Amino acid sequence: MAVRGGTLMAALLVTWGTLGHAAEVPPAALPEAAKEQPPREQPPADAPLRRSYLVPAFEAAAFNIGLFSFHNLITREPFAVISWETTRGHFDGTHGWTFDVDQFITNQFGHPYHGSLIYNFARSSGMPFWRAGLYNFVASLGWEYFAENEAPAINDQITTTLGGMFLGEVLYRTYRAVIPEGGGRVSPLRRLTGLLLSPGASLNDWLLGGEVSSGDIDSAPPLSFVLTPGVSLMTRLEDRTATTPRLLLEAGPQVSLAAELTYGALGDPTWRYRYPFSYFDASAGLTFPGIIMGNLYIRGLLLGGQYGGLTSPVKGLWGLFGLYDFGANNIVRVSSVGLGLGTTVQTRLGQEVFLQSSAILGGLGFAAAGSLGLESLLVRDYHIGPGVEGILEAKLVRRGLGMLRMRARHWWVTGVYAEPRDGFESITYVTLDGRVRLSQHLALGLELPLSQRSYDFGPDATRTIGGGGARITLSFMPDDAFGVAGP
Repeated sequence: MAVRGGTLMAALLVTWGTLGHAAEVPPAALPEAAKEQPPREQPPADAPLRRSYLVPAFEAAAFNIGLFSFHNLITREPFAVISWETTRGHFDGTHGWTFDVDQFITNQFGHPYHGSLIYNFARSSGMPFWRAGLYNFVASLGWEYFAENEAPAINDQITTTLGGMFLGEVLYRTYRAVIPEGGGRVSPLRRLTGLLLSPGASLNDWLLGGEVSSGDIDSAPPLSFVLTPGVSLMTRLEDRTATTPRLLLEAGPQVSLAAELTYGALGDPTWRYRYPFSYFDASAGLTFPGIIMGNLYIRGLLLGGQYGGLTSPVKGLWGLFGLYDFGANNIVRVSSVGLGLGTTVQTRLGQEVFLQSSAILGGLGFAAAGSLGLESLLVRDYHIGPGVEGILEAKLVRRGLGMLRMRARHWWVTGVYAEPRDGFESITYVTLDGRVRLSQHLALGLELPLSQRSYDFGPDATRTIGGGGARITLSFMPDDAFGVAGP
């Protein structure tokens, strides 16, 4: 599939104005009678659900045909000039399934975003999580066979289906936090936010009158949301292969925009993680002008359980997480789709002091890793293959005062899907940051993003590249709990 750009960052910016009121965050202290309250009321398990199978099928087909027509008739993209011979070649083995190495942003963000649009047609028509993913799979298959003259790409099928599901579920649940199921009157600002988050859900809410339900969206989820504009003071990139590092890039001040959303935030004694992505953590960032850097990280609980009681100082969840990453941080880029086993836990250390931490080890069915194209010696500057990913995070919070945090991600990616095959990419991102409360809704912070890329594809392609930077940030928050939920 081919999509140029996206609306995720615009949606996150507008969402700041509404998410603070989309769900009630538990107060700092609960009355004794409320500490032992039962889980929040859920719809009856046998309640009849209305859903439509034909509406999303028609919408997916119409969207693909419209997008193909745009590329074929208006932009005249070479891949969209098809004929009966090119289509027949996809079925008779002349142009069989392969891995492509198209533009990084097209393959790694364009396809998942395209998939998320198809996915949300299905979700907003009443399809539950896994069933909605089937629409992704079939729509992507149809595109690969009938809308391109190139050989069908295995990696496009993976990223459009799974990446589209994970990104789409984040957008859909955020949409439902702003505009609940069932219709009703909402403010124009919320309506605009919903349209940016999920055009398909906005369309189907109008078309189907808000009368359909997938049955797996619980009301009033505990949310933690932060919008963080800032100024990147400097960014440096060095070639560290030789004894003496060689400066590859030095960038001056830039503007940065970032947003973080935790859905199903730990600590709420009434919340239950019953469905896929009842807990997810999503963050996005963009730095510009000059060398534009951006990132999007998503992890959501697919299957797992909880530990820690209502009054326990330790509350957590564990299980199987869906992972989708797109990172171009400090000139070292990586993107992946996979599954991981891990845990997220919140520990109460004092009356207002909390430690939140996460540890996940994942397997990647498909990943791409490399640089931003600043190295002219490489014709294609990223490699694709399977791999592994590790995530380690820790955040120390003094509610009402501030927080200190460390986030580390590491990807090890082989190059076996395309030439050169005999080698690997090793990518590490580490971000250190601290924030201090200025008011109930504002915090001042300092952020230090670090990254390193080591790769080995033979004697003439073995290097270690590292970089770092510094940012001053101003965070806008719905409260001064710094992501802590519960009493």
